[in-house]
Amino acid sequence: MGQARLLIATDVSSPGDGVAAAAALAVAIATAEQASAGSAGVLLVEAGGATRRRPTLLSSAPARALEAALTGAEVGARPAARGRICWIGLELVDGWPDRLRDLAGRAGGAVVAHLPAAAWREALDDPALAPSGALVRADVRAHRHLLALLAAELRGRGLALRVATRPLGLVGSRRALAGLDPGGPAALRAARAARALAPAGERPGLVVPAGGEAAAGQAGQALPLVAGLCFVVLALASVMAALGGAVTATAAKQRAADLAALSAARSMRDDANRLLAPPRLADGSPNPGHLERGRLLGRARAAAIAAARRNGIDPARVAVRFPDAGAPVPLRARVALEGDPGRWAEAQAAPPASAAHPVTTASGGGYSGPLEHRQGKPMRPDVAEAFDRLATAAARSGHTLLVTSAYRSDAEQARLFAANPDPRWVAPPGRSLHRCGTELDLGPASAYGWLAANGPRFGFVKRYAWEPWHFGYTRGPAPCSAPAGVAFGARRGDGAEPAAVPAFVPSRYRAPIIAAASRRGVSATLLAAQLMAESGFDPNAVSPAGARGIAQFMPATAAAYGLRDPFDPRAAIDAQAHLMSDLLGQFGSVALALAAYNAGPGAVAACDCIPPYPETQAYVARIMALMGGAGEAVPQLEVRLVA
Repeated sequence: MGQARLLIATDVSSPGDGVAAAAALAVAIATAEQASAGSAGVLLVEAGGATRRRPTLLSSAPARALEAALTGAEVGARPAARGRICWIGLELVDGWPDRLRDLAGRAGGAVVAHLPAAAWREALDDPALAPSGALVRADVRAHRHLLALLAAELRGRGLALRVATRPLGLVGSRRALAGLDPGGPAALRAARAARALAPAGERPGLVVPAGGEAAAGQAGQALPLVAGLCFVVLALASVMAALGGAVTATAAKQRAADLAALSAARSMRDDANRLLAPPRLADGSPNPGHLERGRLLGRARAAAIAAARRNGIDPARVAVRFPDAGAPVPLRARVALEGDPGRWAEAQAAPPASAAHPVTTASGGGYSGPLEHRQGKPMRPDVAEAFDRLATAAARSGHTLLVTSAYRSDAEQARLFAANPDPRWVAPPGRSLHRCGTELDLGPASAYGWLAANGPRFGFVKRYAWEPWHFGYTRGPAPCSAPAGVAFGARRGDGAEPAAVPAFVPSRYRAPIIAAASRRGVSATLLAAQLMAESGFDPNAVSPAGARGIAQFMPATAAAYGLRDPFDPRAAIDAQAHLMSDLLGQFGSVALALAAYNAGPGAVAACDCIPPYPETQAYVARIMALMGGAGEAVPQLEVRLVA
């Protein structure tokens, strides 16, 4: 066998694309090498993914020979000959890079390894993995700036980059995963990538698929920029902060402006709670946790300048502006480099996509705090966020997770137990962990093995050996515990309620807000945050567009809700609660209801999302920041570039 060359694959744009692209590349390499009688087979390693793929009948002789040679290797799942390639799973446990190198040595030829983003840094920092080129599956329109930086960085290191801009498609992906030629244009693209990644002489190579060119090997180089790119879906700010090295002068300046804007917006988001904290404590002494607006903006400006300095920009050239400086919670920052008018960036804290999921309140025994919904099933907020990460990883491994059951009240459990009175399969009312909002029944059955192997990475453990579908979340507060109630705003065990309205509400409006919230069944904190954002509690406010009063009703909307005098604060607050109750009932989510209030119900219903209007995004983010600062359980705002 010849010297092994290791190719590493991932996806950036769409979960699941990377493993199919890796398989297509492996098939193309196997096809080319077998045609020249130069290889004993190509090995495809799937790390942290679906480790139980089965052999196929349509397996080539080299693939079967490689399967036999690797049988017994203690690195993961049993190898499986599939079409023109041999497939093996790799567990991401301690020391997995050593096991990957052992696999490459045993294979002796080309090895393609598909790794999740979390494993990239360790793989690329391993000095034994020597790169020869890079391929990335990415959406060029969405990631063009990062890809440009990546290409320039790789050129500086003697490496080349090709980007696969299109997925293989359903049929092509299935064929590639079976070790067969994906067919059509996808096969031609994979063949071009395989030719471009052919080794230069006998040098070993490290590659990142989906589309690439060969380049000189650079043994022992870590390529931190490549590693950073893999995390773009998770956190754009973190990715950009990880980009290393000087590229072209233009790209470096733009990168510095981007990082500075992101740093300023992140500082503002993180300080929002301190801005909203009361200036004085109950005893009248100054509140050390309070931050005046000027200091908040000053801290954001300092963060922007520090980020620019770290990226080689003279602080004297950094101009920082805050377009929404006068808002109740400023969340937007614009950074320009003086003397270079083409270099500027704008960033803001905005509601995450998950904020559009419905939020309800648990009741009826067990946990009694807010519940977020996934696939129509309610669960504790931290469980919902963890499930999002779990489902994304599962999709990358070819599994589409289904939530068949989540939170169940004692009443629901009683009905279920009456229909199935076997405590081995259905817990009696008051004893099921489902009442705690931490338990998920997941499917399909084909994903049970993957879930058991990978669930703990995301905080989910299989509760019972006889229930392969039942997974409980273990990283947050214990199920149905007092800390869970405190963390998520649940009713306290002594029956006392949390503060009904935030501290920033003027005393004369506290009673009307509490009364309207109680009458209409909406959150008093939500109403208070809206009134703060709309008028700053000014009952005589009039906007340039004609909105009137403390709740800023337009005349037509006021008439529709029977509000005769928008300048009557009590009547306006009650009408506002009525309107929000209707929107919450229609959309089932605070974020969507707020978006509908700002942009209109039609715009929200058309996409079932927060419409991509800057004003609407900023409005929702501002009110969520106010609610979060007042102690309401809301998703954390994401910091992103907007210009």
